[in-house]
Amino acid sequence: MAVESRLDHLEDSRFKEIKRLKKKHTPNRLHWFLGEDYFSQELLGIYRSEVEQLRRISDEAFYLFQRATDKIIADNKLGDLGIPLSFQKCIIHSWKNKSKHSFLYGRFDINGGLKSDYGRIIEFNADTCSTIPETLLWQPLQLAELKGNPQSFNTLSDDIKMTLSNLKATLNKPNPTFLGTSFGYVEDVENVNCIIDIAYQAGFKPLYSNLENVVFSDEGVFYEIGGEFEEIDVLFKMVPWDWMFNDEPELAQTLSELIINDKVVVLNPPYTAIWQNKKFLAYITQNFPNNILAETYLQQEARLGEYVKKPVYGRLGENIAIETATKARQESKGDFGNQDMIFQKYYPLNQDMEKYYYQIGMFFTTKASAINLRAQESQIITDDCEFMSHFII
Repeated sequence: MAVESRLDHLEDSRFKEIKRLKKKHTPNRLHWFLGEDYFSQELLGIYRSEVEQLRRISDEAFYLFQRATDKIIADNKLGDLGIPLSFQKCIIHSWKNKSKHSFLYGRFDINGGLKSDYGRIIEFNADTCSTIPETLLWQPLQLAELKGNPQSFNTLSDDIKMTLSNLKATLNKPNPTFLGTSFGYVEDVENVNCIIDIAYQAGFKPLYSNLENVVFSDEGVFYEIGGEFEEIDVLFKMVPWDWMFNDEPELAQTLSELIINDKVVVLNPPYTAIWQNKKFLAYITQNFPNNILAETYLQQEARLGEYVKKPVYGRLGENIAIETATKARQESKGDFGNQDMIFQKYYPLNQDMEKYYYQIGMFFTTKASAINLRAQESQIITDDCEFMSHFII
């Protein structure tokens, strides 16, 4: 049974408030976010020992994901995740050729992890992971407002650049093209543009286009400029793999063939469709028992006790239900209610004295790369949350 105690709440002394940053003092990439009343004016202090614990469990989780991916492919069980047979060949190809199909970045979402509370990873946002502008641009700006010489856990920009630089070296082109694409929502565009900025630093020729304007053919991926078609070497997409193979199977098939035939590299790679799928968490629970990930099952089980019900490919905290012994059922609405559901053991979020809940995000590249925080007056963190920066105590 989950037991709440004010002794377990985050101390007020951890929080430092700073003055509100003006729009004219922030980069253009952040202006849309500033208009959403989204950024907290407080920063949360995290002890170095807590940072090390969060880093360690993220490293161990990534190792688990890799081992489990090897096994589920070797055992020919991708169909158990609901991944269509037509897309499985592409996934297997990208996984077996990881040197050419680099994992760029993702974010582990962690419940707990502060004070004496041991953190548990509840999911891996490995396909279309957002909160990039907040982490790369906003956190350093707020950190600079603190007195002294404050530090945060954040090497994300350099780590992404290293991955892209290594990828560029495999392409054998002096100035390969890098196209970022999304459905065109402002938040998605700004996330993509942050990656495009880093791609430019890594030596790529960067471009952006909404997905509807990208040309996919049997010959490759192309971007039209002034009537001329430029072939794309690397495609970075803020477009889910599961949306492609479920809703746009022809596009998924075309892109699969291009990837298999080395016509284009797509980030994040096809194998991240496995990691984004929450049924994979149940596969890990069954085949690789551990104390890093929240225990996950395909059906409601008595051994779960208090549990969380989630859609397999849900995002934004939508269509989640929490069943605990001490509180009434909590539930969020959304657009993913018709998906298959998984059942996950309930691990509470850290909470402050004012009953705000905090979820930790740990960005992962080739290693744990950056911490970010989202806060809300609800145990279900949705897109109505606040983004909170941190500093190391």
